[in-house]
Amino acid sequence: MLKETEEELVRAAQSGNVAAFERLVCLLESKMLAVAAGFAHTPDDANDIYQDAMLAAYRALPKFKLESKFSTWLHKIVVNTALSNRRKLKRTWQKMAVIQNQYEREEKYVETHSPESLMLDSELNTQINLAMKKLTDTERIAFVLCHQQGFKLKEAAEVMSCTDNSVKVVLFRARNKLKQQLAEYH
Repeated sequence: MLKETEEELVRAAQSGNVAAFERLVCLLESKMLAVAAGFAHTPDDANDIYQDAMLAAYRALPKFKLESKFSTWLHKIVVNTALSNRRKLKRTWQKMAVIQNQYEREEKYVETHSPESLMLDSELNTQINLAMKKLTDTERIAFVLCHQQGFKLKEAAEVMSCTDNSVKVVLFRARNKLKQQLAEYH
């Protein structure tokens, strides 16, 4: 069997072939889940973002014009879905963060770390999460894409619908904010 090109799979999916869409998404699933996780507070939130994004992508597939890579288009959908869900689930995330921190503290206690190192790890993790929350949506997107997902500036710019220089400026601001917020932990 010959390997289908991305364009052939997209066109087949656009004409209603669900299996073609599934093959396209399967190739990118781990990357899309990782992007969703960069915006989520829990693995369940990341899965919800991913599922919502894939549903949105399937519904929007007829509008995809093949002017960019399918992966770039899908990244945009995941980022936009994550931002939308974050606004809707802000209170739930705050509650989940408290529960997750309690769980992590309990898990760490089971390990052979000293109580002092456990407390410092927990505090640092809390401070990092707080610092990330203080970034604007644009700063967080750029930071997650470039520093957590390893995107090149050009790729991040394409996902964010801006120029390479805009991404550089946003990253500079994000890094400076994080440095200021986490200065005492350096």
